[in-house]
Parts: sequence; C-alpha cells; structure tokens
Amino acid sequence: RDAFGNPVFIHDPFLVDPNTGIPLPCNAMTQIGCFPGNVIPLNRQDPIGRAIAALYPAPNRNVPFQNFVSSPTQRDRNDTFDVRVDHSLSDRSDWIFRYSFGDRNLFEPFSGPGFSLVPGYGTRIPRRSQNAMLGETHILSPSFINEARFAFSRVAIGVLQEQFGTSTNRAVGLPEFSNNPRDFGLSFITITGYSPIGDEGNNPQRSVTNIFQILDTASYVRGRHLFKFGIDFRFAQQNGFRDVQSRGFLNFISTTPQGQISGNGLADLLVGFPLRTGVARVDNAQHLRTESYNFFINDSIRVTQRLTVTAGLRYEYNSPPVDAFDRANIYNPATRSLVPVGTGGVPRSGFEPDKNNFAPRLGFAWTPFESGRTVVRAGYGVYYDQSALAPGEALYFNAPYFDFNLFFPLPGLPLTLSNPFPAVFPFALPDSALAIQRDFRTAYMQHWNFNVQQELGKDFFLEVAYVGSKGTKLVSARDINQPQPSALPFNPRPVPQFADINILESRASSNYHSLQTKFQKRLSFGLQFLSSYTWSKSIDDASNFFTSAGDPNYPQDSNNARAERGRSNFDARHRFSLSYSYDLPFGKDRKYLADDGWLTTFLSGWQTYGIVTLQTGRPFTVALLPEIDNSGTGISSLGFGGNDRPNINGNPNLSSPTPNQWFNTAAFAFPAFGSFGSAGRNILEGPGYQNFNASLVKNTSLSERFNLQLRAEFFNLFNHPNFNLPDNFLGSPTFGQILSAQSPRHIQFGAKLLF
Repeated sequence: RDAFGNPVFIHDPFLVDPNTGIPLPCNAMTQIGCFPGNVIPLNRQDPIGRAIAALYPAPNRNVPFQNFVSSPTQRDRNDTFDVRVDHSLSDRSDWIFRYSFGDRNLFEPFSGPGFSLVPGYGTRIPRRSQNAMLGETHILSPSFINEARFAFSRVAIGVLQEQFGTSTNRAVGLPEFSNNPRDFGLSFITITGYSPIGDEGNNPQRSVTNIFQILDTASYVRGRHLFKFGIDFRFAQQNGFRDVQSRGFLNFISTTPQGQISGNGLADLLVGFPLRTGVARVDNAQHLRTESYNFFINDSIRVTQRLTVTAGLRYEYNSPPVDAFDRANIYNPATRSLVPVGTGGVPRSGFEPDKNNFAPRLGFAWTPFESGRTVVRAGYGVYYDQSALAPGEALYFNAPYFDFNLFFPLPGLPLTLSNPFPAVFPFALPDSALAIQRDFRTAYMQHWNFNVQQELGKDFFLEVAYVGSKGTKLVSARDINQPQPSALPFNPRPVPQFADINILESRASSNYHSLQTKFQKRLSFGLQFLSSYTWSKSIDDASNFFTSAGDPNYPQDSNNARAERGRSNFDARHRFSLSYSYDLPFGKDRKYLADDGWLTTFLSGWQTYGIVTLQTGRPFTVALLPEIDNSGTGISSLGFGGNDRPNINGNPNLSSPTPNQWFNTAAFAFPAFGSFGSAGRNILEGPGYQNFNASLVKNTSLSERFNLQLRAEFFNLFNHPNFNLPDNFLGSPTFGQILSAQSPRHIQFGAKLLF
C-alpha cells in the first residue's frame, strides 16, 4: 500500500506474452501480470536490492509517511594564527611582513535539498588558507609616498563524501565504476516515495588556488589635489579535480506498469530493475592559469573647505583562463563537433579576450553647514568581475576527459543492479557537450549611492542612503541544443549527435535598489551600539550560472531566457541588525559599588555584547521531480533532478504558513507531457531568520602584566527555530514541507590569559 493506505499492485516484469514477448501488464481485477498475493517472493528478490533497502533505518515515528526523524551533529572546527613583523629601516622606509594561516574542517550531515535525508551521506568540507605579504612604504618627498606590496595566497578546499574512501557500493554488491579510491561510496539512488539515499553526485571535488600579486600605489599631493595611481598584477593558478557522477546514479520511479518495471519504486529496487541509470568516466584534472593586469589613477580634489570631489579611472585586463597542458576540448558551433582547444581557430581558452574593461569612478562629499554636523555624499562607479577562473572550468566537462553515459531499459533488455552501467549497450544516448560564447565578455556592475549623514547631539549618528546597482554581461548557462517540447517518444535535437550542449554566455543582467539606514551611538556611559535597516529588492535572470538539483538559475526553456526574470536567489526584502556592547556600571571605577571590598572585586570588569539579526525570507522556485517537457535538457540529464517547473493555478501563498505546509501545494499541477510549466522563477518566499547572539565577559586584573578574561557565549540565545527552505519538488511525498532547520542554541565557555 502507499503512504495513504491505497492498494498498489506490483507488476511482475518477468511475466511476458508468449506470442509477443512483451511483459504482461498487471491487471488489478484478474491479478494477471501481478505478483501472487501482491508479495515479491524471497527467491525473486535481488540480493543487491535487498542490501540497498537494508541501508534505510527503521521508522522511529508511528505515522504513514515522514516516519523517521534524526538529528545528526554538524561539526565545525576552526584553527587560525597570524604573524606580523614591522620594521623601520630608516626615516623614509618602513617594512611589514604578515603571514596568516587558517584551517577549517566542516561536516554537514545533510548535503542539501534534493539529496539524501538518511544519515550517513553528508559532506565533509576541509579548507586550508595561507596568506603572506611583504611590503614597503617609502617616503620619496614630503608630498610623494610609494607603497609596494608582494603577496601570495593559497586556498585548498575539498568537498568530500562523508565515508570518503569507503566502498559502500561493493558492500551491497553494486559495481564500483571508478577504480580511484577517492570516488568510492554509494551511488545516488532515488526511489519514488522515499528519501534518496547515497552520496551527492557532485562529490568528491578539490581545488588548490594560488595567487601571486604585485601591487604598487603612489600618492602625490599637489595643491588641492591628492593623486593616487599604480598597478595591480595578479597571476592565478587553480589545480584540482571534480569527479562529478563518478559513482553514478540509479532511479527507481513509479510509473505505469506496462514496461520492464513493476510500477512501484521500492518493488523495482527489490526485483533489481532501475528505470534509469547514469555514470561518468572522469579523467579531467584541472590546471587552470590566468593573468590579470590592472592600472588605476584617482584624483581627490579639495574644491572648497566643504566640498571634495573624487574622480578616477581603472583599466583591467584579465587573460582568459587556459589549461597549462591544453588537456581540454570545447564544442565548436561552426563545425558542430568537439575540438581540442588551441586548434582550428579556437582559442586555448575557448573564447577571445576582453580588452575593453575601463572602469570610471566619480563621487563627492559635501558639508552644507558650518557646524559640520551634516554631510552629503554621492558616488558612481563601474566594477568588473575578478573571478576570472570560473568560466574556464567548462573546458573540463567534454569527452573524452569527461564522458557521461545515460542508460534506459529496452523491451527485453532491462537494466540490472549487477550491471547498472553496461560497457556495451545497444541504445546509447549521445554525449552532452559544453561550450563558451566565443565573444564572452567580462561581467561588470554599475554601483551608485546617495546618502545623508547627520550627527544628533554628542554621541548619536544617523545615516540615510539610497543604494543601487545594475549588473551587465553576467554569466548564465543554457542548452543551445534543446528541442521544442513534444509528446513524441523521441524528440529530435537540432544537433542530433549530442544531447545537451550547455553554453556559458555573458548575457544575463540584474538590478538592485535599496533604502538603507544606520543609527549609531558612540561609546559613552559604557554603552555603544550600531543598528541598521535595509529595505531592498534585487531582480535578475541568473543569480549563478551552474549549481545543483532543480536550480532556478538553469532556464526551463533555453530558447526563452527572459522567462527566467525574477527575484534574485539572495533577495531579502527587509533586514534589521543591531550590535551592542555594554560595560556594566558596577565595581571599580564605575558608578555603583566602586568601593565595597570583595563585592567590588567580584562585580568589576563585567561586559556584555550582543548581535540581533532579523530578516525576511529568500525566494525559491518550485520544480518538477521528474522531467516532463521531454527535452532531456538541463541538469536533469546528469541525474541531479529537474529544472522543469509546474503549471500554476491560483494563489500559491498561504496567509499562515507552517512547517507542515509552507505554501499552497494545490496551486501547482503537472503540465501535460511534452510541455513547459507556467510557474515563474522564484515566485515563493522561504522562512525568515531571527537570531540573537550574546556574550558575557568578566575581566580580572591579576597584576600589572596579567589579565584574566572569562567568557560565556550564547549563539541563538532564545533557541528560535530558523527553518530551511521547504521541499520544492512537485512529485515528492514531502512537497511543501520544511524538513530541516538551522543550528539550535549553542553555548560555549572560554578563558583567556592576556599579558
């Protein structure tokens, strides 16, 4: 029976019509084509399927669905240290050396929406950062100063499966497709009506990014002018790997019981017949290299005692990222084929360099009144994207370095658990391909602001500002080989020798407008605070160009990218924050109990700090768990989920949402097969965020040289539940429900000896 008690008759895929050889459908009335008694005999159960089913924990709630609840621990450890040396070589020359080291090991017990809710398949994220800088400040004359810096940074980060190096596949009897131990784990397995199980398909991945930087800035004062000009050169290396789908995936999806499967997802698993499988052969080690040359000049002009105008210009050239060994292929639209980079007129990076990156800046600060308590500021500037390495990662996901295969069963030729990824298969889908827009341009933002700052009395300060921005030539992705939606069984693509042809383009845009206020109290009577409020809206058609399951950044209809226009993924309409510190007025040198023996000693040196954050929810998109437009396009072709959206009929919002039903699920429906849904991107809003962090500190002077500090720190002091986004996949048994929350209250105690 299903979760609601309705009978589900299980089709026996081995019963075939003797005349045609086609499996007999399961007749609920006559039971022909069904397992006798609707029970799969033990001798007909696949041992691998039984072993996989045994990985699911037993229910711990007496309800028909969502009957297992767990609360595994998120672990996060940070270790850091810093070294700094300053040396004055002469009256004109000061040297500085600084080194910083950070080590973080984060464990997330759940990978995120769309992935396993069963404990044991989380994500480990080790990160190590190192930064070193050597610099000299040289006084050439009273009006001319030069600052030179040489810096190096290295960031090594991994995203690994929880049981890294452990072959759960072999333990249950599944073949391990990759022989590399780093890829070992459990294939990602989806079963209709149950939580997925297995390791996230994006893992493992690791990158080591080295950046060498030469920065020189000269400052020259002449009359009313303060000139600053200089260079900023950067040389970046990124080495790593991304073994996407190296363990593969298996889908057991309930469907009409007329084919090679039983009609029930769990039964399909037990008899050993997946509906769809996929796996990637990975040999795409990354060795990206890029160089950045930046030149700038700025003039700050003291027009009057009350007015200062600043004008500047920056020029940036970022060389397109290339593989150090040219071990990459790219799709060439001219030949409709994959070609090695650096051949046949194709640049080594896959796209031409952008040499037109001029960034002007203009601003002013004006004090309109003699009191100097009011300041008016405004500014405008153009800023280019510095993440020059990101587009180059597309070079590594084409055959033969990345070869993804998708398998479907055929009549008389089912997929099996003992061989879910057959090396030879009579019906093999074509490979996908990745391309980069040949005239790919550097993304840039135009920022502008106008604000008024006002002193209120002796200790208070108010600021009101309008802040806006516009993003142009932002990176987006789409499938240029997407067929038109069709209900035909085989929907031909424009370039039939390929499946998806995902192209990275610089065609997206964004805009942001906000009212921002700030109210501050300077330190007096032991109290200081800073509060801020932002009312804003951000709109775009791609908040990021490629991530994971059901991602709203990948268009449903690649031939109509404008339909993706909507609220940005990170848009939060209202945000308020308050930070404060307060020295309690008791004890030595305080207003109360300043000289009362042991009581004074005990009450002296107490401080309290706090941060309050209130924020409305971020938007999200409803997606379809099974693909329904019949295009086979987008992330779903890698087995991650779907970017199709449902039809919308009515108001999807509820006046009083709860975690059990966050939005009106009845407002969404499956479109007709072979068509796109009418629901827009990011039309729903998730839960808001409320948090109060506080600390209590006691400082005790032990001697002239030593001071003891005791700390009690409370994170989420009131233990307010901050929920994550709800299940946004129509077709999921928990559609519309919130299944997890952020961290509960944490309390930690510490001690410091200062000397």
